[in-house]
Amino acid sequence: MKIGVITWWRNNYGSILQAYALQQALKELGYSDCEVISQYDKNPATVKNLFKKLGSLGLTSTIKIGFWKFGFSKMKNRTAAMMNFVNKHLQVSDVNYTEQTIQNANNIYDTFICGSDQIWNPTLTKLNSIYWLTFVKGEKRKIAYAPSIGVKSLIPEQKGIIQHNLSTFNAVSCREISGTRLLNGVLGNHKCKKVVDPTLLVKKQVWDMLSDTSKNEEKYIFVYFLRCGKEQRKIVEKFAQSKNLKIFSMPFLEPEFAEMYDLFFGDRKVWGASPADFITYIRNAEYVFTDSFHASVFSIIYHRDFYVFPKKGKAQMERLLSLFHENGIEDRIVNSIEEISTKKTIDWDMVDQMVDSHRKDSQNYLRTALEQDGEV
Repeated sequence: MKIGVITWWRNNYGSILQAYALQQALKELGYSDCEVISQYDKNPATVKNLFKKLGSLGLTSTIKIGFWKFGFSKMKNRTAAMMNFVNKHLQVSDVNYTEQTIQNANNIYDTFICGSDQIWNPTLTKLNSIYWLTFVKGEKRKIAYAPSIGVKSLIPEQKGIIQHNLSTFNAVSCREISGTRLLNGVLGNHKCKKVVDPTLLVKKQVWDMLSDTSKNEEKYIFVYFLRCGKEQRKIVEKFAQSKNLKIFSMPFLEPEFAEMYDLFFGDRKVWGASPADFITYIRNAEYVFTDSFHASVFSIIYHRDFYVFPKKGKAQMERLLSLFHENGIEDRIVNSIEEISTKKTIDWDMVDQMVDSHRKDSQNYLRTALEQDGEV
């Protein structure tokens, strides 16, 4: 069986690592003939990609993103490090498909999997996009593994389209509790299963082999902010001072939310880090401060003392709240330095047991979904 995976797998540490994790999980289940279906140009910095951004985001946002990603040399180093990791570790199709040519993938693959990340968020992708596998021919197997829908509600028109999209799936799942509930309401049954993000679908040893334990000479706090502002950075500065720790930060992670205070923030700025380096910085930190789902995931995997600031944006917190709830660590969110001291010490033995239980359930879902006679 040859498996084609449709997901986001570029220009974002979490997206790349979840694609890598799903690939590894499939191999562990005995499905080594699998690859990520490329829907991107090989080179991220092309005129074609620039015009795509211009069409979807507008001139001002496109110029801002273009400057930070391609005009700022240190950001280009980050992009290069990400792509080097992709080229080394991900099995990606040689063909770059578009919405117009994606149906040709039916000639290559026997089974299609869509997920994970927010590929089903109707504010980010169209309901007739390739991420809903609408191009797949009837005899092919269609599986959803942990996509996120990213919204709390749907209008009737959206419900009808989604119901139609999913009617031919062999197995449907979602990454968040709220999304699972929402999709089951659309489907009118309990066909949609709650599963873990691919980064939690594989055991810790997978990440141990990818990252390393080399310690920096100085103990540090790792800061990974996607959309936080100056106020949250000042809170981290106060905390670092109280603990006599250095701050290692990754500046300007989401160019459209670039915070100029990043130019002065932290003791070490991490620019050209690969996805493996991203894990390593979390693995060896004394504390982690973030507003990121995947930075939270790896903090959990490596038992880091971590704190999360609310992420800006509509429905952005749903995935974090679901992650914390299902693993018994609901009190990680903070808004002030005073709140940090009120947080309980995490019972990592309990968390590991819950993570392991959810992993096994999700592995069983994926295994059954892939079996020729399996119906989930």
